[in-house]
Amino acid sequence: MATIREQALAPLSRGDAERLLPDLASGRQSIERRVLRARCLKYLESFDLAWAELSDVYPHIRDPLMQARVAVDLLHLSYYLVRREDAQRYDRVAQHQAALDPHLLGEMLLGESIVLTAQNEVTQALVRARRALDALSGAPRGRSRDLVETRVQRQLAHLLSHSADYVDATLAAEATARLASRVNDPSEVAWATYTMGFVDWYAGRIDKAVDALTKAEAELRAYGTSVWRYTLLCLARARMERGEIVDGDRLARQSATGAPEDLGHLALLRGEAEVAERILTRAPKGFPEDEHFRDTVRGIVKAHRGDPRGGIRMLDEAAKEFEARGMAHWALGAAVHAAYWRETLVRGGGASRAAGLVRDIGVRGGEGFAYYLPDAAAWLARAAERDAAARPLARIIRARAEAALRRAKTDEAAAVGASALDEATFYLRTVGLTWRELGILREMELLSREGKRLERADLATRLAISPNTLRVHLTRIRAKLDVGDKRGDEVLLAAALTQRPIA
Repeated sequence: MATIREQALAPLSRGDAERLLPDLASGRQSIERRVLRARCLKYLESFDLAWAELSDVYPHIRDPLMQARVAVDLLHLSYYLVRREDAQRYDRVAQHQAALDPHLLGEMLLGESIVLTAQNEVTQALVRARRALDALSGAPRGRSRDLVETRVQRQLAHLLSHSADYVDATLAAEATARLASRVNDPSEVAWATYTMGFVDWYAGRIDKAVDALTKAEAELRAYGTSVWRYTLLCLARARMERGEIVDGDRLARQSATGAPEDLGHLALLRGEAEVAERILTRAPKGFPEDEHFRDTVRGIVKAHRGDPRGGIRMLDEAAKEFEARGMAHWALGAAVHAAYWRETLVRGGGASRAAGLVRDIGVRGGEGFAYYLPDAAAWLARAAERDAAARPLARIIRARAEAALRRAKTDEAAAVGASALDEATFYLRTVGLTWRELGILREMELLSREGKRLERADLATRLAISPNTLRVHLTRIRAKLDVGDKRGDEVLLAAALTQRPIA
């Protein structure tokens, strides 16, 4: 049986964390036990607690290998907690000692790759991920190696999708699934299923993506993790790209996640360019590298709202930036939409580029592109069909896009409707409202739309919670929105919609 030190140093899965954590709550809290407990908390997504404990214990560690272990975990946590300066510090620490163990070295390089991915430096992130695989080749065969390699292959699948290398991304996703089955941890298997769906979605294999993401959502639902919520968001977008507007919108709301550009894109898929514009206008300023994603959606919105020339300029600039960062998938998406809008300005101005774009997608092993809007896809395919080399893929894209447009017309899209709360979401988050509290306000908004009187008993029934639980939530919402107790519940919705960002 492994000692506490060996377990503290070894790679862990979520299943390991669930098994080990109950026994670590009591007894003498040695450094090794504290490290192991904090690492278990990390894999159960208690990131703040894990960070606090590892940061506290780190200065007291004298064992070089344990120092490296903690530094590597703090490096990974810095990504989840968006602590970029700390990432650099702990990366430097880890580099001194991680080479003592190939598993640690592989995890350190994986952490560097993940941090670079968050900065949209995909070319550099790919280099680190491939070096991580090389480091693991020196590790003894067994579960620890399989566990770390599963995560490295998963990272490669995502990075290769961003870089529009759809063939190699698929190979990496398949490797992730093989390794995850050997690790024999349900959460790793579920992540692998999600990874295959993600790769299929990026490659434009929408039907396969929906199938895989639907399966992954069911497997991940029990964990309630950030990966489950992101899977819901990916599934929502894929289904809406397939023309299933109502179901996709429902899944997006259930996910309760997404950056402003994600929510803006969802509004575009609902045909609500004005809502997309307001979402992006109201969004707080993010990291500079994230603005390229937002500018892609802003460019599409600008063109939809009557300024195609301005939209094209934004899309062209975004495409150049994506190319410079190794993000060819996104560059293709921006280029397709720029060509689409050029065609509206000058007949043939965009069509001349269509065949080249479709050929490029095909050579890369793809069947679609980023921010796949069915009307743009249908135009692209029709324009590219004139080219013999592009024609086979163009027909696939056209058939899918036209089916999505037909499906969207027959869908009950009117039942979705724009929500004022959707537009105010980022303001409300700045004053501390939780996603659950936003969900309560959303239900209040629906009651108002239906012309129904706001009764707490009815609201509690619709939310499937007790009246007492609802009372607690409403009290907290009042405090955050600075609404006095003597004012009725009806004013909460109005107060929420008047929020402004914190300066």
